[in-house]
Amino acid sequence: MLEPRSVVVTDIDGTLIDESYVLSPRARYISALLQAANVPLVLATSKTREEAWIYARRLGLSPECPGYVLIVEEGAVVEASTPRLLPEGRIELAKPLRPSEALDLVPGRCKSRVLPIQHLAPGVISSLTGLPYYEADAAKRRSYTVALHGPRDCLEEAREKALSLGLYARLGRHFLIVGRIRGKHYALRVLLERSPLLHSATTISLGDSGMDALMLEESDTAIVVPKPDGAWLRLRKPYYHVAMAPAPEGWVDALGALLGNIIGFVRWVEDEAEPLAYTL
Repeated sequence: MLEPRSVVVTDIDGTLIDESYVLSPRARYISALLQAANVPLVLATSKTREEAWIYARRLGLSPECPGYVLIVEEGAVVEASTPRLLPEGRIELAKPLRPSEALDLVPGRCKSRVLPIQHLAPGVISSLTGLPYYEADAAKRRSYTVALHGPRDCLEEAREKALSLGLYARLGRHFLIVGRIRGKHYALRVLLERSPLLHSATTISLGDSGMDALMLEESDTAIVVPKPDGAWLRLRKPYYHVAMAPAPEGWVDALGALLGNIIGFVRWVEDEAEPLAYTL
């Protein structure tokens, strides 16, 4: 196998798929072009390994040539589809967090109103999030992070306590995710250091939120996928791409432009208080 010249690293929620979990019909085609060009794809996500694997399958990723990598639970685990990409096959970068430990972060008055996702039935998760039943079941299988569901004020207080204890804590639309993790950017760094094929590859990363910021800033090429309202994540890098559309089409269009070597400088964003970005 030839050493890949580039590797594409992508977030899933809000980047590859939209808030309704829709994947572009053209995404599988882009994935096939990447594989034909010997460009491995790394799925870096807060999702579980089982959830990420669903999207690897939907993208039609080949496990062997060039292979793919899953960075799951916000960087807790790095798992490669072939030892050529990662000799260890799987690396655990965080200690597991039990649901009971996460519940200890919840204020006393909220104890009866906050539940870990592991304690929710897949049907309940599906009704809360809109996930298909099989994906909701896969979302329950967390080992290194715990997702807590409950009243917003309770989750906000639990988040503050988690941060004060040095834990990772992120409050999303439906859940507070906590864990002993260092983030996707650190997991990507470890992958690039340990992979015999990727250590000198150019990194192209795609993301949409603050959880992706460090990963994007450490990549050679950063592509920010905008929100549906047109807002986008500002990076500290002096130059970065902004996709022309939100997920899922923005992901396809941005990678299609790079693969076709047709980078369109459609508009420049210039602001003395902000870094420069251009749309792709």
